Amino acid sequence: MSASKNEREGETNCKTSTRRPKSCCSFVKSLTVEPAGFLLVVGLMVSHLVFQNVMMETVCRVDLEYEEDMCTEIIDNVNITFKTEEREIQKVVAGLQAVSSVIFSCITVFVALFIGPWSDAHGRKMPLLFSMSGVILMPTMMIVGYLCLGKIRAIYMVLLATLPMTLTGGLLVYIMSAGSYICDTTTEKNRTVRIGVLSASIRAGTPIGIMIGGILMKFKVGIIKSLLVAIVLAGLGFLLVLVRVKNGRIAGTSKGGEENCEKESDKRERSCCKKYNPVTKLIEAFAILFQKREHPLRFCLLIVAHICYAVPMVEHSMVYLFVRERLQWDISDYGFFSMINYLLSAAGVFLSMYVLSKRLKLSDALVGFISGLSQIGGSTLYAFSTTAAMMYCASALDMMNGTINVVVKSMLSKLVAANEVGKLFALLGVIDSLLPLLMGPTYAIVYRSTLTSFAGAFFLLSAGVTIPAEIIFLYFMIRKDKKVNGEEDETEPTALDKPQITVESCNKSVPDIAKIVPSKVQLSSYSLNNISEPKN
Repeated sequence: MSASKNEREGETNCKTSTRRPKSCCSFVKSLTVEPAGFLLVVGLMVSHLVFQNVMMETVCRVDLEYEEDMCTEIIDNVNITFKTEEREIQKVVAGLQAVSSVIFSCITVFVALFIGPWSDAHGRKMPLLFSMSGVILMPTMMIVGYLCLGKIRAIYMVLLATLPMTLTGGLLVYIMSAGSYICDTTTEKNRTVRIGVLSASIRAGTPIGIMIGGILMKFKVGIIKSLLVAIVLAGLGFLLVLVRVKNGRIAGTSKGGEENCEKESDKRERSCCKKYNPVTKLIEAFAILFQKREHPLRFCLLIVAHICYAVPMVEHSMVYLFVRERLQWDISDYGFFSMINYLLSAAGVFLSMYVLSKRLKLSDALVGFISGLSQIGGSTLYAFSTTAAMMYCASALDMMNGTINVVVKSMLSKLVAANEVGKLFALLGVIDSLLPLLMGPTYAIVYRSTLTSFAGAFFLLSAGVTIPAEIIFLYFMIRKDKKVNGEEDETEPTALDKPQITVESCNKSVPDIAKIVPSKVQLSSYSLNNISEPKN
């Protein structure tokens, strides 16, 4: 009887000591970079959508020298009478997007690689504000370019608008710095939730921003006023970070790393400069590919699968041009479609993660394979869509494509050591940043080449690129690797699973744990396995 009572007390104390849930209100108050990121992306998408029309009008009036009245009919009213002229405009715009994508990606990658190690020594607040300032300056420079409408060529207007965000790293640096800030300021227990909220905030900002931009254009608010709305939204995010985020350095880093470089010897200077050298960081990011590990083939195959998933993400810059060409949609139509598309995508991720993975306990490889089929089917239907109903059906069919990214990252994290997880995600980030260098121009060339014959050909390119990922998932399904597929036994938890297994082990196997270990000490699976029952 006493033993049973002690067991219940131990279980209660253990749960109390290890599970201290925060209230919903306190959790919301703890959010800082997440709502700021949402505001930033909303402002960014509003300015991007509005600037699409400005760029098309510049190409029409200046580059192609069409009449102003004709350009107004083409851009604002999507008049099919001038179908041939709009196709010529879209070809030039697609080429400009390819050029700007290459320039933006080249510079941004090196900015991110420099700011990453710099923020380790000096804190995350300045990189956050620095990247956000570029997003605020972009619509500001768009206004300057719009005031020069009809006087400068489209390529100069594109460079004028994108240069500030390119030099500051833009959204890439913000997401990187925000993720690092969350890791610095959270415990391992709630870190995953906070990073998930950040990801959801960024994803939610995209369709909301496109919808707001479409509404502003539909009610003819005007280009300048719409861009001012974008500036205000991004500015609110900037103020939120400025007020709420506290700067701090990682433990073990020296204060003023560059100052120490000047005071130390020449050898120390070279070492410190090497530390912040973006080229060195780029090499270090890819070095994880060549490290000796137990299953190098499986690791490389999953990296290839990640690339196959990331490539179709580049297609989004062509979708607006496609729906204008194929369906004669305006900005408001496209904005509403984007909102529905996001809601379906969110539902698809929930279906995959909660139902297929958690409830039905399907292997990671099988969930990834099903998601790949969703992406291939959706892309194929997009390519042949001739009505709005077909576009929405394609979006529903494509709803699970976002799961591939989650599955691949989960499988990769199980193949690396705990101290390599950060390097792994750095590598994946670099890959995501470098892919537009190659695939941005590729998608633009495909769209320009097939515009008059089959404008949806670039969707088939996305479907084709996904096929190798499907073959890789089949390979893991046939091998039935429990570790990679997420079917491993609970007695052998991964590094990320240990805190959860610890609670279960505490409740089942160690009834007097609250008396043995102080409540503030976080238990590891190793310590639990080495605690023995008191001898009679």
